[in-house]
Amino acid sequence: MSTQHIPLKDITIGTKGWTAKVIVEAKGMPRSSQRSPVKYQRMILRDSAGTKVQATIFESDIDKFSDVLTLYKTYYISNAVVKTILPQHRIAKNDYQWHINSKTVVEEVTEEYSSISVPAYNFVSFSEFPKYINSDVYLDVIGVVIHAYPPRAIPTVNGPQRIQELLLVDQQLIPKILTMWDQFIENECAAIVKNIKSKPIIAAYRIRIVSFNGGSMSTKGSSTFVINPNIPEATRLKSWCVNNKAELEQLTVKKSYVDSSSSAIKAPSSHEIIVVKDIQSLEEKQTTFWLQAKISIPHSNQKYWYMACNKCYRQTNIDYKQTFDCVHCAEKQATAMPRCLLEVQLSDKTGALIATLFGENAEKFICCSAETLMQNSTESFRNFFHRYLCIYLYIRQRTKTYCIYIILFFLVNLLYIYNRFVYIMYKTIIYI
Repeated sequence: MSTQHIPLKDITIGTKGWTAKVIVEAKGMPRSSQRSPVKYQRMILRDSAGTKVQATIFESDIDKFSDVLTLYKTYYISNAVVKTILPQHRIAKNDYQWHINSKTVVEEVTEEYSSISVPAYNFVSFSEFPKYINSDVYLDVIGVVIHAYPPRAIPTVNGPQRIQELLLVDQQLIPKILTMWDQFIENECAAIVKNIKSKPIIAAYRIRIVSFNGGSMSTKGSSTFVINPNIPEATRLKSWCVNNKAELEQLTVKKSYVDSSSSAIKAPSSHEIIVVKDIQSLEEKQTTFWLQAKISIPHSNQKYWYMACNKCYRQTNIDYKQTFDCVHCAEKQATAMPRCLLEVQLSDKTGALIATLFGENAEKFICCSAETLMQNSTESFRNFFHRYLCIYLYIRQRTKTYCIYIILFFLVNLLYIYNRFVYIMYKTIIYI
């Protein structure tokens, strides 16, 4: 017998004795809050009118509902706690959210009375990623996982964080990297890696596209994943995967997902370029921006490199190529390696700011490796290198001919070698 229920749009904080009929459209795995050890599980519920509501289960109640509220099944739900939700935490178009606890009544709807259809998703093709790079638009994507790379630690503005990268392919044979952050590694990634030999299909919801490798995927806190979802798109992709097994194996070997150029990044329009003085007024969520500025070296007493853990890139006092236990990333067999570090000043008509270049980006910028800088750590070399950088930047910012950069680099290095030769000969003569 059908139970009386009301639409989600009519359920507010003051609604009494309500019952809703909803389908579980999305369901994340349990995870802990970033600012507290509180464990929670988030899901999206939808009624027959298409209205959605965000629902959350906390702590011990997660286990109580572990065998119910299954994805794509329909339920009658009543006595959930209705609360308002701040816009920055909202992932469904609804001013209210539900807290499902031990007093909430959940009853599965039999197929006879289940009139809510499985959601139709608007998955975005991998070929469309470039136009979404570093935008505020979150995408739904579907792909087959053909390889999982080991977890590793990377440096961020908030300190070292762990990531794990998955290699996905869609039906256009376009390979893309999906970067899973922090708790997604222990939860979703662990389940995917367990089934990696079968090349699982994953549907990813609320994914951000970043510029890495010409447009790759990255998780956000509100991202959700479904492994081998029971939807038509997954069935078609699985069949395609079986018929293209050899091609998929080759993609992993060739690493054709690596885009060594930046051509996939669309040049900014004039309204996307900001000035230095406006950077502080940017919204906190905006972490990338375009800036047109003059680059200079603010001071000559830079070392230009530091000894770092080869896993998390944090500074260490361990000698070059020595193995050690890293206290930052907990790597037991970390190796001490030099890493390039360069401070530059970015200035325009409105002001100036200091920016730092690290690692490969810094090496490419100055055309010099961290090992070379480490092997020439004398004060005289640093002074010479500072003069070289100033000349290099002066010419580089006034010409588009790359050959001049290379010629300048070799000329300055020849000058340094000549100066060192004259100095050594002088010392030799004095000694004799």
